[in-house]
Amino acid sequence: LSTLPLSNTASLPLSLSHYPFIFCWKKIAVAVEKWNLHKRLALRTLTLVGPEPKWLLLGVMLPTWILSMWMSNTATTAMMMPIVTAILHQIKDCQSQDCHEEILMDEHHGMVITVDGTENNYTDHKKKEIEIEERRLTYNRAERENQFLGFAKTFSLAAAFSSNIGGMATLTGTPPNVIFKGLSDSLYLKYAAANPVNFANWLALGIPMAIILFVFLWLWMQLYSQGLSCLKFWKKDKTCYEKVRISLREEYVKMGPMSFAEILVLINFVLLALLWVTRKPGFIPGWNSLFDPGYVGDSTPAIAISVLLFILPARPPAWLWCCRSKTDAVSEVLEELPIYEPILDWNTVNKRMAWGVLLLMGGGFALADACEVSGLSAWMSTYLEGLASLPTWVTASLLSLLVTSITQVTSNAATTTLFIPIVGDLAVRMGLNPLYFMIPCTVASSLAFLLPVATPPNAIVFAAGYLKVKDMVLAGLPINIFAIILLNIALNSWVASVYDLFNLPDEFRIGVYNHTSNVTESLNILNPNGNQTDTLYNISRLSN
Repeated sequence: LSTLPLSNTASLPLSLSHYPFIFCWKKIAVAVEKWNLHKRLALRTLTLVGPEPKWLLLGVMLPTWILSMWMSNTATTAMMMPIVTAILHQIKDCQSQDCHEEILMDEHHGMVITVDGTENNYTDHKKKEIEIEERRLTYNRAERENQFLGFAKTFSLAAAFSSNIGGMATLTGTPPNVIFKGLSDSLYLKYAAANPVNFANWLALGIPMAIILFVFLWLWMQLYSQGLSCLKFWKKDKTCYEKVRISLREEYVKMGPMSFAEILVLINFVLLALLWVTRKPGFIPGWNSLFDPGYVGDSTPAIAISVLLFILPARPPAWLWCCRSKTDAVSEVLEELPIYEPILDWNTVNKRMAWGVLLLMGGGFALADACEVSGLSAWMSTYLEGLASLPTWVTASLLSLLVTSITQVTSNAATTTLFIPIVGDLAVRMGLNPLYFMIPCTVASSLAFLLPVATPPNAIVFAAGYLKVKDMVLAGLPINIFAIILLNIALNSWVASVYDLFNLPDEFRIGVYNHTSNVTESLNILNPNGNQTDTLYNISRLSN
């Protein structure tokens, strides 16, 4: 009957793999972008904050941070940068207007000195005073230019860093989190255990960390831009910067009231989040208890909502008269709009979908499976067993520090794909809960604040032309250090209680015991008359 696009129908069998959680969520994000719901949220937030630069900075960071929890970090940053540029242009215009209005009038001699240094009706004994005033005005111009450059750097960096921080808050916010979910599912399935990680309990880790890092970033960006003088500077020029908010309010008014499609997308978006949170909240039975164990997962609501968006109409039908305005019928006739238009269509998905991200994740899962099957993960984890002599929290800190160092120069998805199987196997070998190493390495791969190549949001803001590599390194290094410290504090406090990180699940103990028994039997077959220690020694010599 072709009720749904054939391409969308053909993608439904993906529910048997890791892909529905990724693919269906990306389609919902495409619907948000198509109807500009993300832009409306960003502009609305900016119109509500105060006119001072510190509040404008918060107005840039807050919507970026929130949107990146649910959308691609790259798409969020790309959407925010034109808004940041508009804010900077308004600030530049305000400074230029102040510069032109800065005219000094000598009441006694009728002397006028403009910013350009033009002199009228002056006497010889006033030349020295004129030169002093000209130097002062030149200094003021240079100071304004430095202030504007500081604004440009601060707002650009804040947009990229807020996106990176927001992405780690939810399980769908950034590719490393999604990859971690898939790889941890595979590891637990290998030992016939149930993976405790789901969308709801990840919020217990991600949201507190994201809030603390967000506040730290906001304070640090002010200190980075203006130094200690920010305590006084940010309180000035309210009248000037009020023009920026007026300009943003005009842009928001141009969008008009929320359309029927925007309202439906917002309702479905909120519904999806509620279904994710209430599926298995932990402290009370979730709606998944209505089904057989393992029958539904986080992919189930994503599939349902994404299919629904291909069915729901973008404009209210004629029978829904309460939602139709007087101009709806007229505009449909004049613009020759189709009688029925779904909120989401396959052509839009095909154009806006980040296919490269999906291919990257698919290749990552394949690479992880190859590492597992070939024994590469086990081989590399044996060389890291020397870390067992250290306290476990030190080992976790060193691994997270290693991952965050590597992710500055490589893709965070590739870094996660490489390290998660290795550290998971290492933890099991050390008799630890595999999540104790997997979680910090996953979060650490998102702490990419130092270089433009570290993550696409960094590259987007760097391409705007306001930043140098040195600026990003100096601004990002304190955030990286603070985030690593915070991550390991969280890991050994509230996160440990959420996932019971200090205890190895019984299924893993049984699996390790069975593996050891199989190895012992193999050694007895290889050397029935000798002792196993000699056989192990000979095997190690041959392998070396």
